[in-house]
Amino acid sequence: MLKSLHKHVLEARFARLAVLGAALIPATFATGSALAQTRAEPYPAWPEPVIQEKLSVDEAQAIVAERTKPQTEWKGPTSGPKAPAGDFTIAYVSPDQSYTPHVLWGKGVEEGAKALGWKVMTFNGQGTVSGTLSAMQQALAANPTAIVTPADANALQKPIKDAVARHIPVIGIHATAFPGPSPELGLYHNIVSNPAEIGQTEAAYVIAMSAGKAHNIHMVDNNYAIARFKAKATTTPIANCPDCKMLETINMPLGDASARMNAAVSGLLARYGDSWWMTTCCDGYYTNVAAALRAAGASTDKIKLVGADAPPSAYDMIRKGGFEVASVPEPSSLFGYMAVDAVVRAMSGQEPAHFLQPVFLIVKDNVDSEGGKNNEFVPSNNFACHYVNIWKGTNTACK
Repeated sequence: MLKSLHKHVLEARFARLAVLGAALIPATFATGSALAQTRAEPYPAWPEPVIQEKLSVDEAQAIVAERTKPQTEWKGPTSGPKAPAGDFTIAYVSPDQSYTPHVLWGKGVEEGAKALGWKVMTFNGQGTVSGTLSAMQQALAANPTAIVTPADANALQKPIKDAVARHIPVIGIHATAFPGPSPELGLYHNIVSNPAEIGQTEAAYVIAMSAGKAHNIHMVDNNYAIARFKAKATTTPIANCPDCKMLETINMPLGDASARMNAAVSGLLARYGDSWWMTTCCDGYYTNVAAALRAAGASTDKIKLVGADAPPSAYDMIRKGGFEVASVPEPSSLFGYMAVDAVVRAMSGQEPAHFLQPVFLIVKDNVDSEGGKNNEFVPSNNFACHYVNIWKGTNTACK
């Protein structure tokens, strides 16, 4: 009913504008007609990712071999609605523009929007929940066509509900644990790699490289749903590996890492000796972990860290042969293009594309591939060309 009423109101508005002069009609109609079709209400949620319970050494080795290969093949959408013509604006609400992934995702949104002649307004939450709430309110006041945000959707429920009520779709990037629409949180789409595959990949590397005999510690920040899920996906196959052993799972808020890590690492060395693996939801811990291990005189041959997200510090440590030996990165600018594609589909009333970029694993041998020279994960599948072909209805060869 609300959608129907909204449509009638817009149609009446167009009728009133028509009498003001034909010169005004083309731009107004281009924008208004697209907005009349826009769907902000999320489609049904996708099935929850499935965690693999067990991995043999052979299975683990096969996963590592597959996920360290270059990602040259485009496995994303090849069809979809054309982007509407008009003067449209996307609001990008970053919770913290000092955090490299947020900057790179925003860069991808800007690149995708620029290809369509659209604008992007960036609002910075300055690293606090209150600041991000304020940034969301500022974004709403700007009356954008859509909002894209990597902020925690749970903390933004009022502005998200306000946006949906105003027919402004909200697209999340890492805004909640699982990919796809989130009716519960009001997200038209949430863009994130499959967290079950991220955990599976970490576990596979540990099992494969230890020949199924790893003693492992996992570090997690239980404040985040996605971190809890990745922890389960990582630790379950290791716990079920016959000759492996899960030593301990440590819950430590990321914000406390610098203050608490020396004592935590000293305790681990005292309890478990100087030969073990560590996995984690987020590489943000590992700068402090590595510093504490070096201070304790630990050996990089005996203690090995495997992570996820892969900020520049992770690339640097893997490249130089530090304690971190592998990480599962999240795409950088690709996620921004995926967000723009979700906006285009929302403007046509269509559901988001059912696409998850395959998981990639960086190790020393491939650390400089797939964007690694710039310390980011950029698949070599020419994703930008494929998306622009869909949005513009062109057939450019994407080499």
